[in-house]
Amino acid sequence: MTMAERDRHLDVLTDRLADLLHPGEPATGPGPGPITLITGPVGAGKTTLLQSFARRCAEAGVAFLGASASRSERTVPLEVIRQLVRRATLDDAGRDRVGRLLDRAVLRWGETADEEALALLTAAIGGELLELAARAPAVVAVDDLQHADAPSLRCLDHLVRRVVGLPVLIVLTEAPRTRPWHPTAYAELLQPARLHRVRLPLLSPDGTYRVLADRLGAPVARRIADEAFRISGGNPLLVHALADDHPAGAGTPAPGEAFREAVLSCLYRCEHLVLKTARALAVTEEPLHGPLLPHLVDLPSELNLHAVDAATSAGLVDADGLRHPAVRRAVLDGMTVEERTRLHRAAAQVLHDDGAPPPRIAPHLVTSDELTEPWMVPTLLDAGEHALAEGDVDTGLRYLRRANRDCADECLRARIRSALARAEWRLDPQGAVPHLLGVATAVRAGHLSTRQAAGPIQYLLWHGQIDRAVDLIHHLGERVDGVDTRSTADLTIIRGWMATLYPGVALDGAAPAGTPRDPLALARVKHRLHGVLLLDAVLGRGDLGALENAERTLGTLALDDEPSMWNAVCAVIAMIYADRLDLAGEWCERLDRIASARRHRTPRALLTAVAATVAGRRGDLRRARELADSALNRLSPKGWGVVIGAPLAVRLWTLTCLEEWDEAAACLRTPVPPALFETPFGLHYLHARGVHALAAGSPEAALADFQLCGQLMTSWRLDQAALIPWRTESARTLLRLGRRQQAEKVILEELDRLRPTDLRYRGAALRVLGAVHEGPERIRHLRCAVRLLRQCGDRIELARALGDLGQAQQQAGDLREARSTARAARDIAEECGIPSLRPTAAGRVATAGRTAAPDPDSDAGILLTGLSDAESRVAALAAQGHTNREIAERMFLTVSAIEQRLTRIYRKLDVNSRSELAARLRLDP
Repeated sequence: MTMAERDRHLDVLTDRLADLLHPGEPATGPGPGPITLITGPVGAGKTTLLQSFARRCAEAGVAFLGASASRSERTVPLEVIRQLVRRATLDDAGRDRVGRLLDRAVLRWGETADEEALALLTAAIGGELLELAARAPAVVAVDDLQHADAPSLRCLDHLVRRVVGLPVLIVLTEAPRTRPWHPTAYAELLQPARLHRVRLPLLSPDGTYRVLADRLGAPVARRIADEAFRISGGNPLLVHALADDHPAGAGTPAPGEAFREAVLSCLYRCEHLVLKTARALAVTEEPLHGPLLPHLVDLPSELNLHAVDAATSAGLVDADGLRHPAVRRAVLDGMTVEERTRLHRAAAQVLHDDGAPPPRIAPHLVTSDELTEPWMVPTLLDAGEHALAEGDVDTGLRYLRRANRDCADECLRARIRSALARAEWRLDPQGAVPHLLGVATAVRAGHLSTRQAAGPIQYLLWHGQIDRAVDLIHHLGERVDGVDTRSTADLTIIRGWMATLYPGVALDGAAPAGTPRDPLALARVKHRLHGVLLLDAVLGRGDLGALENAERTLGTLALDDEPSMWNAVCAVIAMIYADRLDLAGEWCERLDRIASARRHRTPRALLTAVAATVAGRRGDLRRARELADSALNRLSPKGWGVVIGAPLAVRLWTLTCLEEWDEAAACLRTPVPPALFETPFGLHYLHARGVHALAAGSPEAALADFQLCGQLMTSWRLDQAALIPWRTESARTLLRLGRRQQAEKVILEELDRLRPTDLRYRGAALRVLGAVHEGPERIRHLRCAVRLLRQCGDRIELARALGDLGQAQQQAGDLREARSTARAARDIAEECGIPSLRPTAAGRVATAGRTAAPDPDSDAGILLTGLSDAESRVAALAAQGHTNREIAERMFLTVSAIEQRLTRIYRKLDVNSRSELAARLRLDP
């Protein structure tokens, strides 16, 4: 073993050896005491130091009589003396004589503990030992003296009192101890006047680095030394174990089998109190001097634990407990399951008796084989619900599952199952299904309150189990009376959420006996239904000012329960319907960070689906597809329940826009629950399916889906284009079927119904109206559509409207405007990734290393090496003499965007002016 930071201590011993060999010379070592006592924690390297000193004694020709005491031999009389005798040079007769003396002494010590009666034997053995040591210069060494048996200590004391002036050096090693094993004999032997004490500390950070550098090389040591010191505390035995475990190429220490064995070796060699303390600390994770520990190690007072510190515990224990999680794992690995269970149960009992909160008690109960005390199951339930409130779903599930396993009380089991359903839903809604039947039974039996039943009812609705949910709402309505304002408010909240998710399901007869009139109850209802009220304000009344209140509400939500999560999602959806996509996208990111920090998969999946909708409406098709795929992958198809319509609709719509027909067809094969079509999510799915059918050449199927949307929205009193523009889509489909007059009637009806703020939907409707008419009327409607779509930012519909306008202008003979409009359409389509409007290679003039002059009257653009299509068009227009504002109007961009593109063009083409640009393009300025 490497002797890092031990050279000074070895030199001290070497100096004492020199004094032994040259008694007439001035002493080179400190002090004349006959005993050199090396002290240091277990594992600090005392044995290694003693072995190095033994080699130096052999080199100097000095006899070295060594022995090693052991905890297991503490009660074996004279075991240390026997080891010393075995190392001595004796003839057979002398060895037999001493052996018989020791045998007789062992028998005598077994008969009596009277020190006076044993004095003659002690003197006889001490005399023999003195004679062996004094024949020539000799060193008598005993390792781990703290474990030596009492008779050996007496004999060593006899020797020490008689070696003064003789060529004998006594070297002893000991580890700090919580209490001496044989205090009287120990104290007599180690009288301060006899000692020269050599303290062997644990390694410093630099010493740890030196050990690791010697074992693993300097580069690896530099990477891991700091963390290795934090783990080991500088204990050389543990540092070497970390080196043994270190995998090649790893950047941090990886404590493994060698480290575990080293930790356990240190503890087994320490006092038993240290081992018991370490085990209790590993189980409880309490600080060393906390109130719990004395009860677990069977000590009458906390004061006894002050003897346990870094020195007596080999550096494994400090005031905060075990020094590192790796040490704790090693200690736990060294315990049996029964030992851990016993300590956990004892800790739980002490904490319960002291009135500790459930979250402190539950970690000790969760590992118990049996929950026999009546307080145990309720404690686990309370701790599980607290963990859920704090966002720690995994911990909450552990507590609740353990409580459910041993619960015999039906009311308590109902509460546990309700909490389990809530916890499972946050990770995967499918996991909540097995608990819902039991919860439904408990609600009918009256074991759950209205508030406790709210969550499970929402899960039933999520999974499309409408009849069961309605039955429970009816049952709760029969139980509620007008006096119980809290239950009345809770039932009103449940009904509000059901009406939002299933607007066509009637709840006749499920109304509570009275509506909440108490101001506090009304405030609670409004708070819990804020998302629903906001959706109604945006969709029903067109109140966009309500979004300001939505922002304030979202800022206070923590997604720590289902109502808060639903409120947040509804608020963001309201922003989408109000066409505030920037605001909706920002809040999707904020809320996703909150859900991510709490590791709630279900809210994250739902928020990702909403973010995909935002990206799709912004015209970022690839981003929308990526987010929709991510949302669908977070939960299983069954786990999504009826809400699968949201991400599936976005994915199908984007795949259709991208003309990825095979994947779109596979998307249509994804199974959806029948109850989907009784929810607003089903409307979005029908719309996306209709768009796909129309694009795939099945207008009849498309018209059926769009008209079904209209029928459902009308019956639900949700007939708003912001939800689904079914009339516009139906008119577009009717045109495809050649039914122009019917299409015109439908689209005019849509335009009459639209509000002034519905720019996106009015623009899309005007595009269809333009397709109905011909000539100047068509161009007028399309120009108006382009203006509105540009204003609202609907880039996909804008690209298509520009394409239609360019075609209309071409038919009207305005070829120059038609080419300009068509190019603008292609530019926007290129940014959105719409394949059908992507510019093709046809019409582009490009050669390697040079470019041809563009013809301003030709539909062909130019493609300059190193420039994009859009940049090439800006360059051509600028070279023709158009101003930045004129270019911006032609390309439907801002003046600032044109200026930025020209700056990039100048830099890429290495020109400084429009005249140089024109020359580069071979045009006259």
